[in-house]
Amino acid sequence: MTSVFVRGFDFGTTEEQLRTHFKDIGAISTVTFQGKGAAIVSFDSEDAAQKAVNTMEGSTIEGNGRYVNVKLDEGAKPKGGRKGGKGERGGRTGPQVIVRGFDFGTTEDQVRNHFDPCGEIEEIRFLGKGEGSAVVKFASEDEAAKAVDLDRSTIDGNQRYINVAFDGKGGKGKGGKY
Repeated sequence: MTSVFVRGFDFGTTEEQLRTHFKDIGAISTVTFQGKGAAIVSFDSEDAAQKAVNTMEGSTIEGNGRYVNVKLDEGAKPKGGRKGGKGERGGRTGPQVIVRGFDFGTTEDQVRNHFDPCGEIEEIRFLGKGEGSAVVKFASEDEAAKAVDLDRSTIDGNQRYINVAFDGKGGKGKGGKY
């Protein structure tokens, strides 16, 4: 795949801002907006697309106030084509969750203290530049499931609520949504 799906940027972000944000990753062939706050950025190579996912996840476009989510574009799916529904947690790959939306500057200790009641935390890995999202790995699936129950809670010292979902192949989370 040579394209990435980018979402979460401020409404009104321009194609030029997106091109500038991703310019050091590789040659960009097209930028296609998918409504407000989302776009598909196509590169000339698969390596560039993978590099964008690895390095730009959780980054902030200049002039924006929010971080962006970057994932490989799964191709043109018909609207509503993503599966997932009540109780489905498709694609999960182990006892880890992805946490998004916490305030920039949140420390590992703050994240750890928030999720400690769920069980044994084996690892906390901040995504992108460590601003606003992290993967939290637990010792068991049951502990990770308890962490998902903290979706829409607020980490101490933060003002924003967080999104918590199983971290799995394809970025699917609670209810199969990305």
